[in-house]
Amino acid sequence: MEDLEYEKQKLENVESNLEDIQKGEEEILRDLPKKYGSNPILLANLMSTSAIKIANIQKIKEKPYFARIDFKEDKKSTKDKLYIGKIGVTDLDGKVVVTDWRAPVSTLYYDSNLGQVEYDAPYGKIHGELSLKRQIIIQNRKIESIFDVDSVSDDELLKPYLGASADSRLKNIVASIQGEQNEIIRKNIEKNLIVQGVAGSGKTTVALHRIAYLMYNNSEKYKANQFMVIGPNKFFINYISNVLPDLDASNAVQLTYEELASNFIGEKISYEDSTKKLNDIIDGRDTISNVKYKTTLEYKDLLDNYLKQIEYDVIPDDGLVINGICVLSKDEILAVYNQTQGESIKQRLDIVSRRIANNIKNDDDIYSRVKSQMDALELSQTDVEERRKIIKKELDMLKDLNNTGFEKQLKKLLDISNLKVIPIYLNFVESVDNIPQIIRDTTIKSLKSRVIENEDIAPIMYIKLKYFGNEDYKNIKCVVVDEAQDFGVFSYYILRNVLNQANFSIFGDLAQGIYSYRAIDKWEDIQSKIFEDSEYLNLRKSYRTSIEIMSEANKISSAINLGEAKPVIREAGPVIKTKVDEKNKNEYIKNKVQEYLNNGYKSIAIVYKNQTEMAKISKLLKENNIENEIIYKDQEKYNGGVCILTSYLSKGLEFDVVIVADTDESNYDSDNVLDMKLLYVAMTRALHKLELIYTDKICKYLN
Repeated sequence: MEDLEYEKQKLENVESNLEDIQKGEEEILRDLPKKYGSNPILLANLMSTSAIKIANIQKIKEKPYFARIDFKEDKKSTKDKLYIGKIGVTDLDGKVVVTDWRAPVSTLYYDSNLGQVEYDAPYGKIHGELSLKRQIIIQNRKIESIFDVDSVSDDELLKPYLGASADSRLKNIVASIQGEQNEIIRKNIEKNLIVQGVAGSGKTTVALHRIAYLMYNNSEKYKANQFMVIGPNKFFINYISNVLPDLDASNAVQLTYEELASNFIGEKISYEDSTKKLNDIIDGRDTISNVKYKTTLEYKDLLDNYLKQIEYDVIPDDGLVINGICVLSKDEILAVYNQTQGESIKQRLDIVSRRIANNIKNDDDIYSRVKSQMDALELSQTDVEERRKIIKKELDMLKDLNNTGFEKQLKKLLDISNLKVIPIYLNFVESVDNIPQIIRDTTIKSLKSRVIENEDIAPIMYIKLKYFGNEDYKNIKCVVVDEAQDFGVFSYYILRNVLNQANFSIFGDLAQGIYSYRAIDKWEDIQSKIFEDSEYLNLRKSYRTSIEIMSEANKISSAINLGEAKPVIREAGPVIKTKVDEKNKNEYIKNKVQEYLNNGYKSIAIVYKNQTEMAKISKLLKENNIENEIIYKDQEKYNGGVCILTSYLSKGLEFDVVIVADTDESNYDSDNVLDMKLLYVAMTRALHKLELIYTDKICKYLN
């Protein structure tokens, strides 16, 4: 009780302090134009800094911190009481009021037990004694509870956060980061990481918190726009985009793989709807024979051989011809080109232009050749006026050989800026014998319609890289890839080479690898071939679902030899398995949705294997005044409430309640690995309640 009263008084003091700091910063902001109006650049920087401080105080006013640690450094005589929050705040004298969760000392809260501890600071290891770790729950500027712990992994500490609704969970993770998560978040920026995380292990939130942590601790070296998040689709990017501002990391670049490709390729293209292809596979309409070949490094080697054969085509067969005179033959230009190194064909051509221009003034052979051809042309003319024109051209040309005019002509000849890479790739597919015919036919068809299949993105980007390099992307220093199990080896090769100044943090779950026809089979595929210097880490504990839900989902993952997740000790009642008649199924689902809404659940998903029945249930719900939304691939935003979607589109999302509407063995074939992954994905979206509906026999692994 005494501790609680102390913390209440402390909160009042901090709130008062924050008010004073905000007023001080606002006064500083008003005075800056008077003091620094003569230096607009400095003024802009100072005003931006002050405005950010004010905005940060506004962000944390309602809940300035979530934890306290008491730490006495060995070299000091006094103990520090540090209050840890989402954003650090210092007063006008530079004294820390709230310690940022990303600060080095804050790792003691996440990683250390009470007693003798140490942590890594920029100037070396700091040793001391940790005597208190306290969780502080604040709502609406009032302390609801305090909880002293020895280890932050205590399940009691997690319960307030794991019991929250889906709409607020992502915002709360800072207060409940676990040891295994914190280790990954705080890895050095120079590390390449591959993280295999089970469903509900917090992969996405850990990935975003890693970006936020690295931005904070490397702010003096790198700007915010040098950090990039690559997500699987626009819907997913928007789903997680509300987290970054909350983490003070909103300026990180957020792109889908397709958006990155479009920006890099720079040609007018559209992309095949990958969910359509997946849906075709699910419904048995398309086996996608041999399509995975295009995602391999063997396919890259095939493309490499082709590009070597056509590389010299960028130099015209006639060489450099000016006014009808051959100044340089193709062979002469090639001789210099072959002796020139460069990161791309364009860079080599630029260097060739400069080298030839610098050397030609001393090249008597070329000088004599041009003069003799001009002289012969002059002598062939009997008209005096025509001969006079030829003589003038001769003097101009000889003069150009000794100044920049010649280099301009040569650069123009070797300019490939208008070269298009998609026609090159199309010609490759049409002409190379080793490509299986079924791949050739489908690829040619899509390329001619300017619709690019996902498997063709990496090869086309590779051609662009070979011809033009990656100059516009060398500023990117840190890349996080989420849902990483859905990318192929060639995709990772191109990502690492286009973003070749960046280090990568790759997050995924092989058990959720539903795009197996174009994706990796095991992490070793990229660790051995692309990221040889990477560190492989596991997130084995699931924080999303209850014990009961995870136990059911583990039956599926174990059956397909992808291991089991370890759930947090949180009970939410048994998984409901309901057999209903086909004719009564939609009515039953409607009644269950209404029941869950009446019980206060905010987000409810009705999940199907395919889209066939989605419109029917949506219509029935609306007829009964239950607002709902069908989620399709091209949708960019999910607003909560009741939604209807397919299992493959639910990947990466989470809901308070999930109703899987069609869990029959005939629908989810227990002998089909893809079916089992889809069912696993659907089941592991549930936070609190999971209901499995079937009409004949439920999938045998759930029986």
